[in-house]
Amino acid sequence: MSLNSLSMKDQMMTLAGYFTLEWSDARLDWSTNPTYNSDVPVIYTSQDYVWIPSLVVSNSVEDLAVISDNTVVIRVTNDGTLNWTPGGVYQTQCSTDVTYYPFDTQVCSVILSTWGYTSIEITLNSTGVDLSYYEPDGEWEFISNSVTTTTRTSGQNSMPQVSFEMTFKRRPVYQVMNTILPMMLLGLNSCFVFHLHPDSGEKIGYSLTTLLAFAVYLTIVSAEMPTTSLHTAYLSVYLVIMLTMGVSAVLLSLFIINCHHTKEDKPIPNYIENLCSASKKITCSNCCKKNVVNDMEKSEKLETDRTAVDAFQPELSWSEVATILDRFFFKLYLIVFFGLTIIVLLILVIHYYIV
Repeated sequence: MSLNSLSMKDQMMTLAGYFTLEWSDARLDWSTNPTYNSDVPVIYTSQDYVWIPSLVVSNSVEDLAVISDNTVVIRVTNDGTLNWTPGGVYQTQCSTDVTYYPFDTQVCSVILSTWGYTSIEITLNSTGVDLSYYEPDGEWEFISNSVTTTTRTSGQNSMPQVSFEMTFKRRPVYQVMNTILPMMLLGLNSCFVFHLHPDSGEKIGYSLTTLLAFAVYLTIVSAEMPTTSLHTAYLSVYLVIMLTMGVSAVLLSLFIINCHHTKEDKPIPNYIENLCSASKKITCSNCCKKNVVNDMEKSEKLETDRTAVDAFQPELSWSEVATILDRFFFKLYLIVFFGLTIIVLLILVIHYYIV
């Protein structure tokens, strides 16, 4: 009738519904009795006065009590056919797969089996799941259902059981608006820490604030995930990578600020010069210029000696090093962010529409 909840963290499905049970009892057949056959086609009674099958929802997480409801009447026809519709709220175990959360599809089941009776005494058959009174859920969309009849072995006996499997697909709009979109915006903000000038004094505070926001969102998403290692969500991997980028942004900002405020008389190590040279080639940056003489008069005097000018080997300043590294890491972070975001979104969306 309705899906009350499907908790991934507790791996439990709660639904409201009823079973339509029908069986025959030859002792209640009065169709051959001419006195009552035409006058009394149907009678109504309770479970205290007729035999009812002992059935139980075997994958229930609340209790394993035999289905019993004395308030629901049993309809008995003149040919000995009994019809009973006990209902209730059933909590069953549901092994969820969070790999594609929040674009996931879950398959949960309600397993009905006999209690005390073997396959010799009772045979269970099912006609399927009736959705005539089903109310759509705001979080999960009902996709399909299937019924499987099997037996389970208990010692030397076999017990019949029927499994009602129901497939639900999450409606991802809420999660996209409240989780994925803010997370992507935070990831984009973490890239712009390298656009702040070291003299602004906001680099470390900006990067730490973004890092803290990522940690909060990682906590929120982890609270929805089951404590299992069987499946790992792509979204969790994405968050961890973004968190790692946030931590590295803090460390790189410290390194850039340290370079910017280093005294100019201190020589620049070779590995930093090589890094700046490689960064300039990769980013096609022109900010790293050679320190040539800017005075026009001096340049005119030195024009006669071009060989000496060409032989002059200029050096980088520490402030230029900081500028080069800022531009390089800004472009690198943007490429990694957009590439990773597009890949994760494509995987989730393609799986959602294919399944």
